[in-house]
Amino acid sequence: ADVLATGIHELDDVCLLIDIGTNSEVFIGNREDIVSCSCAAGPAFEGMHVEHGIKAVTGAIERVKIDPRDYEVEYKTINDAKPIGICGSAIVDAIAELFKCGLIDRRGHFKRDLSIKRLRRENGVLKFVIAWGSETATGRDITISERDIQEIVLAKAAIRSGIAILMKDKGVKESDIERLYIAGAFGGYLNPESALFIGLIPDVSLEKISFVGNTAIAGAKMCLLSRRARSEADELSKTIRYIELTAHPDFHREFVDALFIPHRDLSRYPTVIEYM
Repeated sequence: ADVLATGIHELDDVCLLIDIGTNSEVFIGNREDIVSCSCAAGPAFEGMHVEHGIKAVTGAIERVKIDPRDYEVEYKTINDAKPIGICGSAIVDAIAELFKCGLIDRRGHFKRDLSIKRLRRENGVLKFVIAWGSETATGRDITISERDIQEIVLAKAAIRSGIAILMKDKGVKESDIERLYIAGAFGGYLNPESALFIGLIPDVSLEKISFVGNTAIAGAKMCLLSRRARSEADELSKTIRYIELTAHPDFHREFVDALFIPHRDLSRYPTVIEYM
């Protein structure tokens, strides 16, 4: 359905398509050949397993910016309502911003020598305040903790390791990717620069990135409405090559390497190196 809706099987350009969700689907290829995998990312990007995480509903913080001079926070909520929690796109923003400001290290841990009003310890866990209780609809501070960061890092490592293995199978480098499509309900809210900074996507030019919405549903609708589309989907299911990540000999190494922000191998992220 993802491939059918985006039409990457009809293009000459090398395309990377990522459908981000609890099970994230990844495709690389074009009209000549497409290889795919499924990544067990879990529900962290949808706000689950994150203390103040919620889905993208009214009042969810969806964008975060941190001033590197005084670490004050600007945020935007869905429908400009008073904040009630933080959704996945803003958590990705927050991690990228904390990293840019030098508040967390490459493993996602807060640096211990900091004395900042917004950074505090609760029950032995360091937390950074995104929104003070006086600003929220709940009257409680909305924070992001080291545990929250680790949940997102684990999820992004699952996806990034899948991308790395498909790129290796296709013999594709970052510079070879001509189009990068981000799909899924969560993907539409994602800031591509933040996604790049935490290492969720390869280091490609932002101009190559397109948000294509919920292509799984779009492709399913196409099949319901058109016999030709159903026939095309059936053919795609036979021709797209699928790689089982857990059985791949490089999966464990790629997963561990992707647990760093943005990646253990910094040469893969020259854009991020410029900020370090």
